[in-house]
Amino acid sequence: MFRVADIFSLSDFQRRTREHIRRLRETGRPEVLTVNGRAELVVYDAETYQEIADDLHGRPRISVAAAAKPTEAESDPVVEAYKRDVDCTLLRENLRRTVQERVDNLLALQRLASEARRAGDAAR
Repeated sequence: MFRVADIFSLSDFQRRTREHIRRLRETGRPEVLTVNGRAELVVYDAETYQEIADDLHGRPRISVAAAAKPTEAESDPVVEAYKRDVDCTLLRENLRRTVQERVDNLLALQRLASEARRAGDAAR
């Protein structure tokens, strides 16, 4: 999942390319680049991209459902006790959305936070 702090406009990336490259190398996290507020590109540093490519080509593919199911040996009783009280409705609803819909929602939340920050600054 992408962090809000890793979403930038393409024009910002173009203006401050060196800073973005430094951040990509230091963190190893991808950056989502937007055009007109919509996610268009994902940028990785070369080393991280190579690691991902090696992982994809070197490991057998498994289904998401199989990856999400812990085996009996991996079950932790404390985790199981907490899971009983977790309502998974919102999680399931979010998983039904496409990646683009999730990123759009994240960007909308980022815009809301920016507006709230500006309103707070204006109120001071």
